[in-house]
Amino acid sequence: MLIKGMTIHGDSYLGSPISIKFLALNHFIHLFLQMEKITFHHFLLTKAEEEDEIKRYGSTFPGRRRGEMVQKRAEPPKLLQLFPWEINKVLNANDVSSLGVLELTPEQVHKHILKHWEADMVAKVLNGKQIPIVVLDIDTDTKHSLLFKKWPQDENFIFHSSWMNDFVKRRNLQEGMQIGMYWDLRISCFKFSILNN
Repeated sequence: MLIKGMTIHGDSYLGSPISIKFLALNHFIHLFLQMEKITFHHFLLTKAEEEDEIKRYGSTFPGRRRGEMVQKRAEPPKLLQLFPWEINKVLNANDVSSLGVLELTPEQVHKHILKHWEADMVAKVLNGKQIPIVVLDIDTDTKHSLLFKKWPQDENFIFHSSWMNDFVKRRNLQEGMQIGMYWDLRISCFKFSILNN
């Protein structure tokens, strides 16, 4: 069992995270000296350690505490990405216009969507048929039914039907906003989020 001890040597660095690459040598030394040093105490021994101590000191040995010094760096840890936003798009004027469609390029669709779908579903889309899909807005935890099809005017693909009401108007989407989407294999639907507004 690992219990954090209360012994703290030195002061914690209170500045904002700074990349070490851009620090001059004296700043690097200053940062290093101001790292927070924390001692962790192990109050319980593992079974193997306990048996070894009993062999060494006899059965009346009460167990010993051991400590280990660690250092906490000033910069925060990198966060793991929770959602794999494979499709990143900065909305253009057409995406939020009265056309009422969200347009994706053939590259985005083939690389991030069609490869996950069954062959008959892919064939329908490539032959110009529209298919019903569900989009889960994870920002608001709401589900929306849209239609997905190949745009007849060019090679692009579109989400349409309720895109205007359910997303543009409801989420107040505007040109220049960045959205993210991906196909969730577990529940067979798209997931959507506004990444940057």
